[in-house]
Amino acid sequence: MSYVLLTADETYVVEYLLQQLILSESISEAMVFDDMELALKFKKMLWECCELQCSVNTYIP
Repeated sequence: MSYVLLTADETYVVEYLLQQLILSESISEAMVFDDMELALKFKKMLWECCELQCSVNTYIP
Protein backbone atom coordinates (compact mmCIF):
# COMPACT_ATOMS: atom_id res chain seq x y z
CA MET A 1 0.00 0.00 0.00
CA SER A 2 1.15 3.57 -0.70
CA TYR A 3 0.47 6.81 1.15
CA VAL A 4 0.45 10.56 0.47
CA LEU A 5 0.20 13.60 2.75
CA LEU A 6 -2.86 15.81 2.28
CA THR A 7 -2.88 19.24 3.91
CA ALA A 8 -5.85 20.94 5.57
CA ASP A 9 -6.04 23.17 2.46
CA GLU A 10 -6.50 20.03 0.31
CA THR A 11 -3.09 20.23 -1.34
CA TYR A 12 -0.56 17.42 -1.46
CA VAL A 13 3.00 17.49 -0.18
CA VAL A 14 5.34 17.20 -3.17
CA GLU A 15 8.73 17.96 -1.64
CA TYR A 16 10.46 19.42 1.39
CA LEU A 17 14.11 20.24 0.75
CA LEU A 18 16.41 22.87 2.24
CA GLN A 19 13.53 24.24 4.33
CA GLN A 20 11.41 24.84 1.22
CA LEU A 21 8.01 23.18 1.04
CA ILE A 22 6.37 22.46 -2.31
CA LEU A 23 2.65 21.67 -2.45
CA SER A 24 0.38 20.77 -5.35
CA GLU A 25 -3.33 20.35 -5.95
CA SER A 26 -2.53 17.31 -8.11
CA ILE A 27 -2.19 13.94 -6.41
CA SER A 28 -0.07 12.74 -9.33
CA GLU A 29 2.70 15.13 -8.22
CA ALA A 30 2.53 14.11 -4.55
CA MET A 31 5.41 12.49 -2.69
CA VAL A 32 4.46 8.82 -2.31
CA PHE A 33 5.45 6.79 0.75
CA ASP A 34 5.58 2.99 0.69
CA ASP A 35 5.73 2.78 4.49
CA MET A 36 3.03 4.12 6.82
CA GLU A 37 5.52 4.71 9.66
CA LEU A 38 7.73 6.83 7.42
CA ALA A 39 4.72 8.87 6.25
CA LEU A 40 3.73 9.48 9.88
CA LYS A 41 7.26 10.57 10.79
CA PHE A 42 7.35 12.95 7.82
CA LYS A 43 3.95 14.34 8.84
CA LYS A 44 5.28 14.95 12.38
CA MET A 45 8.44 16.61 11.02
CA LEU A 46 6.36 18.95 8.83
CA TRP A 47 4.30 19.94 11.86
CA GLU A 48 7.42 20.65 13.92
CA CYS A 49 9.23 22.56 11.15
CA CYS A 50 6.39 24.31 9.32
CA GLU A 51 3.34 23.94 11.59
CA LEU A 52 1.72 22.25 8.61
CA GLN A 53 -1.31 20.19 9.51
CA CYS A 54 -1.81 17.22 7.21
CA SER A 55 -3.23 13.73 7.13
CA VAL A 56 -1.80 10.48 5.83
CA ASN A 57 -4.04 9.10 3.07
CA THR A 58 -3.85 5.90 1.08
CA TYR A 59 -2.83 6.26 -2.55
CA ILE A 60 -3.78 3.90 -5.35
CA PRO A 61 -1.89 4.75 -8.55
